[in-house]
Amino acid sequence: MNQLRFTIIIWVLANLLLGISFQLTDHFWILFPISLLILMLISISSGVIDSKNKKPLLSQDVVYGIVTGSILYGVFLVTYLLLKVLPLPLLPYVEELYRIVGPSSWWHYVALILIIIPGEEVFWRGFVQPRLIRAMGRIQGLMIAATMYALAHIWTGNPMLVAAAMTAGIVWGALYEWKKSLVLIIISHLVFDLWLLVIFPLNF
Repeated sequence: MNQLRFTIIIWVLANLLLGISFQLTDHFWILFPISLLILMLISISSGVIDSKNKKPLLSQDVVYGIVTGSILYGVFLVTYLLLKVLPLPLLPYVEELYRIVGPSSWWHYVALILIIIPGEEVFWRGFVQPRLIRAMGRIQGLMIAATMYALAHIWTGNPMLVAAAMTAGIVWGALYEWKKSLVLIIISHLVFDLWLLVIFPLNF
């Protein structure tokens, strides 16, 4: 119970940090990496990087990461194409998403690769999810962790970003629960973001 209470307290802190980052959009690329760095340091100090996450990088981790990140991007691509033909007023939210979180300078990409992506996975999948699973069971803990990840994006006021975070949270959460490799899901997240932000952005 003490671990669960501590997890909830840190989740509230995460909402405070991310909420400020999302609200002060002019300073997003300074505040967001700092927020993730703080959350990552809290996670590491709480024992996230233990022996099971210090195992050497395996070729299958790279393969699984590339494949799952690409498949997840494919799901988002299909969803975007459907939104373009369905009479739903959701496309402006996709455009706003790119305006908020789309990198525009070289150092944004550096922050994304070195701090934001590892920070999100270490905190949400390495810190939050295992504690919820221990307290509530595998399925319920995984789903609640994904929901908490999605709710932390509600401060953008963008339902598409919240839905995207929920979907990605379930996929990466299940992948981590299956393989227990932070390196794998960091690679998956990186490949997904490369597709989404660099190779073939969904803003056409």
